[in-house]
Amino acid sequence: MSTPDQVGTGSPLTARLQATTAALHELEHLVKSGDLDPRVLSEFRNAVDHIRDTAWAVQQWVGAREQSGDPYAVLPALAAQRVHRATQLAKDLSLDLQTVEVGVETEGLGDLYQAVDDLHRRLGPFFKRGLRRQAKI
Repeated sequence: MSTPDQVGTGSPLTARLQATTAALHELEHLVKSGDLDPRVLSEFRNAVDHIRDTAWAVQQWVGAREQSGDPYAVLPALAAQRVHRATQLAKDLSLDLQTVEVGVETEGLGDLYQAVDDLHRRLGPFFKRGLRRQAKI
């Protein structure tokens, strides 16, 4: 079994990850000392959270594949991460709608509406079943 240091050593992806890590450390110092727009900082934090979640998911996937041979065992955890991320994005978009930063002219808003509507329809049965179970108790 290979160690994390041996996996992909010398690959272009490894080099890029190392360069990005160094750039993020440099950016951290600039963020600490700079005058920032709070909205831009919030969007940056969300992007960093997203990439952190993605890196965690990939690490879990690789670890599960190496340990049990079944990387699919981590799929429930990955789904939970997506639910968490989608919840955060929905809250952020709700705030944007309240502050009129998102409007009818915002590109992709129609597609978002359709996706959220589809998601709402698919989530409904989960909660209807849950309500029926609670009523029996």
